[in-house]
Amino acid sequence: MPHPSPTTNIAPNADSAPRTVRISYGEHGYAFPLDIPGLIPEVFLPANPPALENQEEAFKRAVRNPIGSLPLVDVAAKAMETPRNEGRPPKVVIAVADHTRPVPDHLLIPWIAAELGIHDECVTILIGTGTHRGSTRDELRKMLGSAADRFTVVNHDCQDASSLVFVGNSSCGGECWMNKRWVEADLRLTTGFIEPHFYAGFSGGSKALIPGVAGLQTVRHFHRASLIEHPNATWARIFDNPLQQLTREMAALAPPHFIVNVTLNHSKAITGIFAGNLTAAHNAGCEAALEEATVQVPRRYPLVVTTNSGFPLDQNFYQTVKGISAAARIVEPGGMILVFSRCNNGLPLEGEFAEILSDPISNAELHAKILTTKTTRHDQWQVQTLMQCLEKARIVLYSELSPEDRLRNRTEHTDDPISVIRDFVAARAGTPVAAAILPEGPLSIACPPGDSPH
Repeated sequence: MPHPSPTTNIAPNADSAPRTVRISYGEHGYAFPLDIPGLIPEVFLPANPPALENQEEAFKRAVRNPIGSLPLVDVAAKAMETPRNEGRPPKVVIAVADHTRPVPDHLLIPWIAAELGIHDECVTILIGTGTHRGSTRDELRKMLGSAADRFTVVNHDCQDASSLVFVGNSSCGGECWMNKRWVEADLRLTTGFIEPHFYAGFSGGSKALIPGVAGLQTVRHFHRASLIEHPNATWARIFDNPLQQLTREMAALAPPHFIVNVTLNHSKAITGIFAGNLTAAHNAGCEAALEEATVQVPRRYPLVVTTNSGFPLDQNFYQTVKGISAAARIVEPGGMILVFSRCNNGLPLEGEFAEILSDPISNAELHAKILTTKTTRHDQWQVQTLMQCLEKARIVLYSELSPEDRLRNRTEHTDDPISVIRDFVAARAGTPVAAAILPEGPLSIACPPGDSPH
């Protein structure tokens, strides 16, 4: 059931101190004032469950009593029969998210290796970059901890034909190309973080593979304009979501033998572990995440303040479209979305995201051009979503984008977000302005009256 919006993390209302709420921004957050004259703020936070008390023991229970699967060691034993019979070391590949996701792989991967009891040199960590750049050595160490040096680590490259293999076609005619190391592994495992997702309903599950370790041609088919435009390819929908259905169908052409997915709280600590069969474990995790993320809001708002849930997701503007999309669910038509997202790594410039944004045509023309295109361009899906949001509301971004990038990204910009709010209030000629504050941005599934998260 959707839960009421908690207003925790708000500073005490002392006479000498302004009331604030900490909203996510980079690694340190931003103290957003709640006492702006003329503003009636309402803070909507997803649930914040406590971290599991003994996370490693919880992991062991999860992989030894999995969902829809034999225990991990039994699954591994069966997968190891072939290399054992051939007299060679087993090839174990663990597909993980890249540096923009807060998956606690620095914990999960060593725990998985210990449970399997195999030599480190048998394990390859495959970074699911999707269509984006590989994670740097420093980023890998931050993501993986000691695992970055213990195991072979490979960044997936969606455009390297020599590293891809064809595994079949989807029922809708898409060719499925996947990373060769993944397909040829004796034991295939994935980790993941189950959080709300603006296309697939929830992240985690098969998204580790499609788009995580898929070829560019496959990702283009997966993110084609007609799917992105589908009304069910949206937040919190799973079973009738055509994009979620397609990622699961394609992943089944070279499926993981076992997955370990987690839910996290606001501090990025593990609150639940969902291990076992790809579909069954992911479904269970999505059910838990839906309960934690859904907040019922009483109305749509002329002003919505949102974030991109801070580091690591708010490192670039491409990912920031998620936080914008979360706010667009509850903004009044013609209202304003004020976005706090650090974007310290730029738009970024890899792929075609910046190039598509720079097309010298109007937003409406660009949106129409995307909808009628016969060839899906690299990253056009994120531009398409941004255009959908810009049709609903004015978007103002507080970030560290360079002046050059600010000229390209089609939003308005500010270095003084509170002044933007004061001006917005002043333009209402003294009428109090109701504002929704989403401190965790896309980690919240905000549902206005008449809207269902299912």
